[in-house]
Amino acid sequence: MKSRNTLIAALLLLSLVALGFQTAQSQSVPSPINASLKAPSDETELVSFVESAVAHVKEVGKERAIKDFMDLNGTWVRGDVYIFAQSFNGTSLVLPYTPSGVGTNRLDLQDARGTYINRDMYCLALNGGGFYHYVYKNPVSGLIQNKVSYVMKVDESWWLGAGIYEGNQAAGSNQTSLEVP
Repeated sequence: MKSRNTLIAALLLLSLVALGFQTAQSQSVPSPINASLKAPSDETELVSFVESAVAHVKEVGKERAIKDFMDLNGTWVRGDVYIFAQSFNGTSLVLPYTPSGVGTNRLDLQDARGTYINRDMYCLALNGGGFYHYVYKNPVSGLIQNKVSYVMKVDESWWLGAGIYEGNQAAGSNQTSLEVP
């Protein structure tokens, strides 16, 4: 009888230890949703990404969405593809790789060709949104590359967008880059 009680106690103890290990292990494993997210690789996926970001704003509100978009380890930053946002008065609201630019007016920002990119994207978003082609510094590679962004109006006060860099859309494509001066 004594050995039977000892066996039952040992099994119970092992079960509790195993349950505790499973609980601890499940808390340290990244969410399968986050682990499976990949960066948009073409214009169709880019549109879906931006539309999802606008839907996220409507679901959680502007303040929470901006915080989520700024999180470099969150679901809205996928390597060199990330959500950026600006108010219609020119103030940057989301720049995950350049947080010091948040709160500043960047309407005078020019690309390497001298084009006022934020002014153009502002107008595009104000008039229903769409694609915009320009050159911009890739925050991951540090190179200036051709980029296409898709922008959308969120509401009367702000717009957001995301972009993909040329050469990142398909494996084996030629990448046109310039070193940053």
